[in-house]
Amino acid sequence: MKNRKKLKTLNAPIFCKKIFRLLEFLSPWITSRIATTLFFTPLRFKTPKKEIVLEKKVSFSSHITYKNKSIHVYQWGSSEKAVLIVHGWIGRATQVAQLAPKLIKGGYKVIGFDAPAHGKSTGLQTNIIEFTELIIKIKKMYPEIEAIIGHSVGANASIYALSKGLNIDKCILIAPPSSILWILNSYCTQMGLGKKVKKLMSEFIEDKFEIQLNKLSISKLIKKTKCKGLII
Repeated sequence: MKNRKKLKTLNAPIFCKKIFRLLEFLSPWITSRIATTLFFTPLRFKTPKKEIVLEKKVSFSSHITYKNKSIHVYQWGSSEKAVLIVHGWIGRATQVAQLAPKLIKGGYKVIGFDAPAHGKSTGLQTNIIEFTELIIKIKKMYPEIEAIIGHSVGANASIYALSKGLNIDKCILIAPPSSILWILNSYCTQMGLGKKVKKLMSEFIEDKFEIQLNKLSISKLIKKTKCKGLII
């Protein structure tokens, strides 16, 4: 049996890790604050051509205001029934909109939005709480939304919104991280951060958002939902 090639994991540049190690030696507290700021700051990438094509096919687009940020909202199709799509971290609505043609053919219109600091929306930082609040806000704007499709962190935000009472009939989660703690642990590993900094980051995030990160796991949140669902 041939040896399989190991998948490459995403890691911060060596110089970045060295800087963090020095900062951590000098002050774990300051390091934790810098690392947390970067943790909530998504990178922006140029929109690929295939997404630009989908963007041009949009039936309607608008901006809404959320926490002094301008949020770009998209609509494909014009059916009375709707599906909400939620992109992942460093993503855009046009990424998940690859599903729009088949959903429209199935009798739905498709609603999507660029989360803060993503796509055409403004802002420098965001988090799963903001993703979740926007899902609930968009649902109020479009009460005809019957189903939600979330990708990656967008999937976690979708199930979190459902656990908080979002009224949706069906939910599809595509490649959701197992938990927010898993995301934080992976980030700390990639950045070369030690256990003390990771602990300080976790405590700071929990205090700031008044949540317990260990309760934001997919397995626990699913138990609080009643809609039909599928995890891919």
